[in-house]
Amino acid sequence: SPPEALLARRAVCFSARVHPGETCASWAVQGLLEFLCGPSARARILRDNFVFKVVPMLNPDGVINGTYRCSLSGQDLNRQWLQPDRALHPTIYSLKQLLKVLKGTRDVCLFCDIHGHSRKRNMFVYGCTSKSPHLRLRERVFPLLLHNDSLMFSYDDCNFKVQK
Repeated sequence: SPPEALLARRAVCFSARVHPGETCASWAVQGLLEFLCGPSARARILRDNFVFKVVPMLNPDGVINGTYRCSLSGQDLNRQWLQPDRALHPTIYSLKQLLKVLKGTRDVCLFCDIHGHSRKRNMFVYGCTSKSPHLRLRERVFPLLLHNDSLMFSYDDCNFKVQK
């Protein structure tokens, strides 16, 4: 594709393994990457229309050292999104910087941080409800599409009232 066409594409971002013990997130990202890089017509359509940014492991130090939720700084990186420290939370800090730069060059239509759950089954989404009424339905479209396309995704198990 010509550079102008690439710049016009919207971005889709995925991250995973902010909690080292959620090993199923690595399997989900592997499946995602195999699908997106695969030969299917659906994958080709997605690649032709979107730019994908994938960070497969946000907490490599925690994974290597066998912690369940924390980084080497002893903090849950998933609780550091508002004001990550460059030295203490470098992966969260860097991903936020990437997202800021990306949003300056194109529309980011989806950010999905993949986790595992200790008690719930199936796949589902936890998300925040937008304060803008016209955006509330927009954030529910992707989960609804997943529900309609996969027997393993449960829209009924989604929660869109997660607050900080």
